[in-house]
Amino acid sequence: MYDPTRAKARRIEISLSVRQVADRVGVSENAVYAWEAGDRTPTLDHFVELAHVLRIPFDGLMRQAEGTVLESELFASELFRSATVGAEPTIRDSDDADTRLFVDQFYGSLR
Repeated sequence: MYDPTRAKARRIEISLSVRQVADRVGVSENAVYAWEAGDRTPTLDHFVELAHVLRIPFDGLMRQAEGTVLESELFASELFRSATVGAEPTIRDSDDADTRLFVDQFYGSLR
């Protein structure tokens, strides 16, 4: 299950504005505010994009609850995302996330 507290904390940790997250995920700022407030939950495709924008593995955006996220659906969304032209590699764990964030900071901006 999506954890809005973790998503907001990560956004703040890597110094992204709500506007930047919204633009990169492809949603309105109101959608991001609603996700962070826990009023709405991102779709699986938006969840995948959000994880990549926040440079965090999927489980870093989920509460520890059994059976709340269908892993096969999440995997399918990630496969679809990764098949698009120019898609970044999958962020599988915290080491991948840290590496991606380092590269972003090295080049001076988050994508």
